[in-house]
Amino acid sequence: MKTQGSGLSPKRLKNVDAYLQRIVDEEKVAGAGGLIIRHGEEAYHSSYGMRDREKKAPLMNDSIYRIYSLTKIYTIGAAMTLYEKGLFRLHQSIGDFLPEYKNPNVVVRDARGTVSIVPAKGPITFEHLFTMTSGIPSPGEGSYSSRAMGEIFKKADKDAAKGKNWNLARIAAEAAKVPLCFHPGECWMYGFSHDLLGRLIEVISGKPFGAYLSETFFEPLGMKDTAFFVPPEKQDRVVKPYRAGNEGLQPIEQVKDLCQDPASPQPPSMELGGRGLCSTMQDCARYAQMLLHEGMAGSKRILSRKTIELIRRSHCVPKEMTSFQGFDQIIGYGYGLGVRTMLDTAKAGLNGSVGEWAWDGAMGTWYCIDPVEDLTALFFVQIFSSYNSDLYRGFSQTVYGAIDD
Repeated sequence: MKTQGSGLSPKRLKNVDAYLQRIVDEEKVAGAGGLIIRHGEEAYHSSYGMRDREKKAPLMNDSIYRIYSLTKIYTIGAAMTLYEKGLFRLHQSIGDFLPEYKNPNVVVRDARGTVSIVPAKGPITFEHLFTMTSGIPSPGEGSYSSRAMGEIFKKADKDAAKGKNWNLARIAAEAAKVPLCFHPGECWMYGFSHDLLGRLIEVISGKPFGAYLSETFFEPLGMKDTAFFVPPEKQDRVVKPYRAGNEGLQPIEQVKDLCQDPASPQPPSMELGGRGLCSTMQDCARYAQMLLHEGMAGSKRILSRKTIELIRRSHCVPKEMTSFQGFDQIIGYGYGLGVRTMLDTAKAGLNGSVGEWAWDGAMGTWYCIDPVEDLTALFFVQIFSSYNSDLYRGFSQTVYGAIDD
């Protein structure tokens, strides 16, 4: 027997239940939630385990998660509403809007490893930001440029401790001083590109980034629990974050990402387009359904069908895709405008569809949009671990295994 209208087998959906329960029982996560919509019907929506193990608070379907890099898909969508108005071109230099980025420099090393700073061969374009081929790094220890970016983040943290919080304009201006890791368009590297895209949305729209997201997506789609902070009256729905370690799950008592916790009860000084939002499974499903339906939400047109096609098409060439190391979750995928897009199910080792697309977040929030199967599926946990991608791949396998039409 199938679930009414969805083409999903109730018997096989029990595999989804069993999977979520199993990863909780094995203490891979404190709690896990899943939501599946197919042919317009919510066929599955369940949560297992705890929102807060220490307080013995159960995870609920309306629990609020830090969605981290799922924020990027909203940033991409918002930028493309401005693109549809003809306010920028995909291959246009971002220096036309942010003068501090007009003449970028690049770090190069000779055969002996000596570092030199040279002018970039060309400008950073909007497409470079969308596709993570700009060369702008995240902070870290892996390269000269990422260390330089790390110093900027430390400076922002020190100023925040003194009550001098930076805004998005300040962090974007400071990041412009960091030399690129490579010439724009020569490589793919996960980095600060989409946070910078959020600043460009402010400049082009003339509105604060969060306000633009709210009027463009959150309000029209009824996403009442999605924002860059979680107000006091909703704090008892926030999912507690954990870290996987040698001694099992360890609670993270304080989360800080560039001076702020995305789930803070107070609005942040910086609304980060690459990782700053909190949301629920239901809210994210509303946005995912709009994308699945080619920009339509009921009778409302949010984005053009042709724009959606451009977003989900793979833009990275094979040379750039060789740089996907460390992102095993996109083996078999290409990379579009801020999203993965399935190119080879055999290479991915997944029983999904060519053309399935979307993205995931650092603490284990994931969803897929599958036009072939008229399906969206979401898997949400809150853990920093090395096995997050394995967790949502397992969930995906149970979802596609439930298709029965």
